[in-house]
Amino acid sequence: MQINKKIFFIPIFFVGISLFVFIYKNFDKKSVDQIQTEITDNQEFSSAEEVPTVTTEPIVFTKEQLEQHYQVYKNPYVVHIRKVLDGYIDGTNIGMDLPEDVIEKGELNGAITGLSAFDKKYYESKFIVYMINDSIAGGKQVSIIFQDKPDKLFDVWVYKLSTGDYDLRAFWQNPKYSEEKMSEIQIQYETILSDKNHSI
Repeated sequence: MQINKKIFFIPIFFVGISLFVFIYKNFDKKSVDQIQTEITDNQEFSSAEEVPTVTTEPIVFTKEQLEQHYQVYKNPYVVHIRKVLDGYIDGTNIGMDLPEDVIEKGELNGAITGLSAFDKKYYESKFIVYMINDSIAGGKQVSIIFQDKPDKLFDVWVYKLSTGDYDLRAFWQNPKYSEEKMSEIQIQYETILSDKNHSI
């Protein structure tokens, strides 16, 4: 009789264990789901209530940084840009081996190209150098902003010939710099954009 009780007890024991495991697993899963939902709800609430406000402020340049920046206006690639712009305004078109390619309005990869595509009032203004980099085609790619009309950023490709002369080969508006981005730059670089004593 003792043997039968033991035999009867063993299945009940395993059934009980299985039932406990099943309830535990389902209870645990439900709890995790609830916690995850609560976390997500809290994150959404926090995001809605605590969106940080980004304020654009003028960059405070040190004297050393400004002095270093002023040196760029002595760069022969930059000086050549001013020479070409003045030549375009007075009709001599100096500094361009193929002026028709540089002047004629066009479009390339979403960018508006050509000096004639834009108001000459841009070129009558002095400009600042936003950045200058090596061009993948040789020479330099100079990014400039005109101080009297700082609503656009222009890229200029200047190449140095084997003779030592410089040739402006392309001029285009950089489409990545939207009106909003340019408004931010006008605030950030206020010190440099307002300084016409060192621009060119």
